[in-house]
Formats: sequence, structure tokens, C-alpha cells
Amino acid sequence: MSKLNLSLDASQVSAADQKQQRVRVAVEQGGKIQSQVVAVEGGAAKVTLDVDPKQPASIAVGPENASDEDVFHLQTLTASVSPAQWANQAELTLPALVVTPKWWTTWLTWCREFVISGRLVCADGSPVPGAEVRAYDVDFFWWWLSSSQVGNTAVTDPAGHFTIKFRWCCGWLPWWWWRLREWRLEPLLVEKIDPILKLNPALKVPKPSPVPTLDFAGFSQPVPTPITPVPIGPTPVVRTPVAVGTLAPIRALPLAGKIDPSVIPALRDKLLTVVPKVPELERLRIWPWYPWTPWFDCTPDIIFRATQNCGNGVKVILSENIFQTRWDIPTHLNVTLIANQDACCVPTEPPPPPGDCVLLSGVCGDPGITVPNIGRTGATAGYANPGTADHPFSETVTFVGQFGTASQADYYEIEYTPHGTAGWTPLPSTALLDFSRAYFDSTQPIGFQYPPPVPFPVKTFGTKHVYESRQHYEAHHPPPNWGSPLTGRAWYQNVNTLAYIQTANTLPDGTYDFRIVGYKALGSGVDPGPDENTRKVIDGCGNNADNNLLVLRIDNRTPFTPVAGTVHLPTSEPDCGISHVRIGGVEVGACGFQQLQRGTPLEIEFFATDTNGHLDHYELVVEHGLGAVANLLNPAEVGALTLTPISGGPQGPTYANAVTQGAVRPVWNGGTMRLHINDASKVFPETCCYLIRLTVWKRNIVNCSYPIYYNQFHYSFTVIV
Repeated sequence: MSKLNLSLDASQVSAADQKQQRVRVAVEQGGKIQSQVVAVEGGAAKVTLDVDPKQPASIAVGPENASDEDVFHLQTLTASVSPAQWANQAELTLPALVVTPKWWTTWLTWCREFVISGRLVCADGSPVPGAEVRAYDVDFFWWWLSSSQVGNTAVTDPAGHFTIKFRWCCGWLPWWWWRLREWRLEPLLVEKIDPILKLNPALKVPKPSPVPTLDFAGFSQPVPTPITPVPIGPTPVVRTPVAVGTLAPIRALPLAGKIDPSVIPALRDKLLTVVPKVPELERLRIWPWYPWTPWFDCTPDIIFRATQNCGNGVKVILSENIFQTRWDIPTHLNVTLIANQDACCVPTEPPPPPGDCVLLSGVCGDPGITVPNIGRTGATAGYANPGTADHPFSETVTFVGQFGTASQADYYEIEYTPHGTAGWTPLPSTALLDFSRAYFDSTQPIGFQYPPPVPFPVKTFGTKHVYESRQHYEAHHPPPNWGSPLTGRAWYQNVNTLAYIQTANTLPDGTYDFRIVGYKALGSGVDPGPDENTRKVIDGCGNNADNNLLVLRIDNRTPFTPVAGTVHLPTSEPDCGISHVRIGGVEVGACGFQQLQRGTPLEIEFFATDTNGHLDHYELVVEHGLGAVANLLNPAEVGALTLTPISGGPQGPTYANAVTQGAVRPVWNGGTMRLHINDASKVFPETCCYLIRLTVWKRNIVNCSYPIYYNQFHYSFTVIV
């Protein structure tokens, strides 16, 4: 080994600036790198390294916070030594490498530490614990996208917080920066760029290809596609971007096409002379409308992706697209990310009301449809949104509520009676359905914080069909700190669900009152059953009996068997049909045909009805050709029209229209209507086969969803124009 003496001349750098950073001096021989970090004092620094004089040596000088490998891949000061320079000497001193003020100040920003702090929450602000969050830096080139993860994969804590730390360098040699990237065609970019190119038919628009290319010859003068130059310096040693303080395994990175990225700025200048100026694409930072030299990008551009496994497989709960990019983030970034509906959130549960009581707060989820939004008295008793939408309930309904802080109800049953009567009786067992709750457990290691859901079945003891209260379950399943997501267990699914009620085939249509009856446990065991001697109609919280009362209007559709081969359902809940179609006063039968004379009218007689009076709305459209459709009830689409009832009515076509036309809430049975359109040519613009589609809906909330109950009728024929 021999001594290699290196010196730095930073005499042009001010004394104050010299104190801001130190310098890394690295030498590579045979794929091995050694380095020293030195301080520049008095404008100079010296380094002596032991090297093999029989091998060529590459030298790089750059900022201290660049790694040994990166200092050769950044645009740093470089030199080389050949074996011939030694001339059999035991020691070699090279001329000083001059560090100018420009290099010095540039190096200060080339490699910096970034910290992203954030919180992942659901739309209601509830935290999403136990989720994996990843941050990606993105770059656009034409319609190709490169995204690479920065920093560690963070796991959200019980409050949904996460932290991602990483080191970010810039000032790369262009060819090296390109080797670090993997590219793919991005459909969102194609959707933005392709229509702009088609504005000029003279342009030869290249087809989107899977990997980047510089073949833009159709836009301007032919631009040769250069071959990637052979890098000068050490054999590349590639490491993936990693978190601070960690080291990733060495791996080979593919070279995405034979491209010299250093020609991209000049290519942009040529393209800008032929492509239209589009401020939106410039705003979205799409090249060539926006300048792009990413090897000098000293601030990353970040999007996020999050996944979560709540015990039912890994689901993507957040996936930001490229147009949600946070450009040029600061070294300390704080974000709040909103997860989608697939996330498991731990809601901030409102405190239970005081006392030995119950508060029935609503149905169909929490908060779902709250009690104040359900009618209590009069004709709209039991309807959701009384006086506006007047929705009755069908099939499965979930009851939501809370027991008070001093509740004695270890078990409880559901009683019902026709609305306004005192004939209370327990719901039959066929009307009670099992359900489950799920919880997050912060005391478990990551990956095991979402145990399987806990079943809360209907339990039968003699003639009693009851549910176990959540409070009784918690008391017999330690740890005691239930309700604390930071230090214990917290329910996140069906937190305040009290019962699942199946009304179909168990309760005749009508309006009913429901209440909760509680029991203490018999003995001290986990599942000893209810003590019938402790039966109590639980007080409504706040000394208000109405707080232990739900009023629901039930309207279930009579079971039927669909007829194969037809869209029409054999039910009167609701029903619809088309009885006559006349063009110019001439009847047109189904599968018939009719010659059209311009200026002749079109008449359609049809019915849309519901025997229970819960019609919501109907639609009447005509379809033809390759997906063309027109709304026959919209004058803007078919011209002047009149819609009049022949029998029944009012005509609608919506419940809101019917109420203004004289229907008395909450009943609208519909009827038979005649639609008259003044000019049939507005409906039948060309010779074709036409299909008139009539669809009618009820306004029921079915299984806590809306709208579900519907019926349909088709009528097709040919018009010759």
C-alpha cells in the first residue's frame, strides 16, 4: 500500500460558510470505497489515504451527509489516478481540488433529513390504528410515471399517528438518477395529454408505450435516441432509498430504456414550438409544459398509500393519485390523511348517559337514522324523515342505543306493540338476529391488534330470547380498561348496536312501538341466564319515557318468484306497465313498426302504482342505437309535453311532485298516466328500433339501504323516419 495525499482549496469560501459543513473525500478501487470526513479550516483541508498503486483510483469530493456510494453519483468534484502516475513512488501528492463558493452552498441542500408526521383518520375524524402507511416520491415524464417509496413503512398508533423519516439527496448525475427509477405508463396522464395532441391532426401522435422513449420525431425535427453513456467513475453500487439509520440490501436496478436524460431539457425546447400551450398541464407539472430536471429536485413530491388488516385480509384504505401530489414538501411535513370506507376506525364514543336507564337513539347504524328523524305521532308516525321523504322500513332493521352508567341490565329483550296501544309482548325469536362486535386491542403486538369479532347471539333461556349487554360482556372479559384505545381495548364495529330485527315474515305491515326490557344475571357466572324476578321495563334516560321507545312503520314486500325471461316482476309493490303507444294517433304494437311524419305527436299510456301507497318516483326513457337514451319526461330533451292522470294519481313523477299536486302524506299510490309529446321526431330522430323503458321505485328503506324495491317494463318497436 502507498500513501495518496489529497488537498482541498476552499480559500474562496468565506470563513463563516466554512463552519457550516464538513466535506467527504472518497476513493474507490476495485469496487471498494474508503472515505474520510474533514473540516475545512483556513480555506484548506488535507487527507491521506492508503491505496493500492497498482490499481486505478477514482476520487470524489462532496458534502459530508452524502454516503460513500452517493458521493460518486452526485455532481461532485472528481479526479482519477492511474497506476502510471505513481512511477514507483511510495507516496503521491495530487494538485489541490478547488471548492468554489457555488459548490459549497449547493452542497448544503443536496442531502437533507426529512420527517413526515401525520395522522390517519376516517371521514368522521375517528383514528385508524394498526394501519401501514407508505410515502412515495413521484415524477412525471410525458405520460409515464415513476414512484418510489421514501423512508420506512410506518404503522399508525392507537390514535392514528405515524412518523416517516428519510434522507433525500439531489444533484445527481442524470444517468445515475435515471437508473434509480422504474417507470410505468400512467392512464391519468394519458387522459390529460392525448386529447391535447389530437387538437392538431398534423402531429404524428405516438402510441403510449409501457416504458419511456425519446421518440418524438413526429412533433419536430427528428431527435436521435442516444445510447446511455458509459459512466465515468467507480462501478455503480446501487442501494434503494432507505430510512435514516438503516441499510437496504444491494440489488440491481433495471435501466428503463436506452435514454440519455441529459438531452431532455433541449428536447423540451423543441416540443414547446409545436404543442399547444395548456396552462392546466403546466399547473399539473406535466412535461414538457412544465420544466423537468429531477436530478436537481432537492425537495421530494409526495403521495401516500395505506393498508390495513382488521382480521379479514389486507385492504387498501388510502391510495392517493398523482394529482394529489404534495409538491416540494418542507423538511418537516405534517399531514392528516382520510381513509376510505374499508378502514377500521376506533370511534370516539360519546359517554353513556347517567343512571339506570336506556337511550334508544336510532336505527340503521350509528348514528344512522336518529330518533328525531323518525315520526312519533300522526299519519307519519314511524316514517323516517317525516314531512319530507316519509320513508317506511322493510326487512332488517338495526336498533342503536346506550345503557346508562348505572345500568342493571345484564340481559335484555325487545318488546313491541301496535303503535299507541298497550299490548306489549316480546318479539318472537324469528324476529331476532345474531350480530357481532369487533374491537381494537392496543395491548397486543402489531399484527394481532384486531382479534376476530365477538359474537353477540340471541340467547334462549326457557321462554326468554335475550341479548347480553355489552357492559356485562366487558365485566367478564378482562382487561378492565375497555373503552381506552390508547391503553386497552376499544370497540370499533357495532359499538352501540342493541339488536338486529328481522321484520319480513315476522311482523305484518303496520306501525309498531318497540322498547327494551332488562334483566339481571342469575348468579355470577359468565353465562348464567337472566333472573326473571328482576324483569324491568328500563327507564328512559333523563326521566323521559320516550327515550326507551322506537316507533317504526313497517312495509315489507309480499314474497314472489320472478318470471324467467322478463324484466317485469310479478308484484304490486310496486307495479308498472305500458298499455298504449300512439304515433300520430296510430297505435304501435310491441315489435311493430310505424312510419313517422314530422310534426306528428307521440302518446304513451302507462301506469306506475304501489298498493301500499309508498311510491317514490318513476322514470320513462327511450333507448336506441349505440347507447343513445332520452328522458321522455324532460322537455329539454324531447320538447313540449304534457303529463296527465287517467285514473288514480296525482301523476308525479316524484313523490315530492305528487305532494304538491294534492297527494296527502304519507300516501301516494300512483295511477295510470298519459304522456303527450307534441313532436315525435324529437323522440325518434332516425330510422331504428326503439325501446321504451319504464322503471318505478318505492321509497322504502330496505335492510337499511335505499332505494331497493323497484319494478320495470319494456316496450320495443321500430320507427321509420
